[in-house]
Amino acid sequence: MKHLYYPGGSVMTGSDLADALLHYAEALCNRRQVDVVDIPVCGDNGQLRRAQFLIGSSIQLVSVTAESIGPELVEPETLDFLNRKAMTGAMIPASWTREESAAAQFDEFDY
Repeated sequence: MKHLYYPGGSVMTGSDLADALLHYAEALCNRRQVDVVDIPVCGDNGQLRRAQFLIGSSIQLVSVTAESIGPELVEPETLDFLNRKAMTGAMIPASWTREESAAAQFDEFDY
């Protein structure tokens, strides 16, 4: 099990699910995209709950190994979904590369 920390709180989920969520979040950052994903989490008393995360560019998540309060949380279809999403999609280039912005000429604009 792992705790997922985000601005404002944390939740506990299965280790593989937490790893897949971070892997997909990294892929989205590289593409300069965001997405909302739904994963199973453990409630305070160990009950199964759902959590939705906005992940991707400029969104902070931290995963930390946790002591289990029950059996490892596993949801194969969500794990497969996150892994597929992380592997699909072309990189979206930045609108300006560092070289382009250094060479940009804006002489025709009145300031």
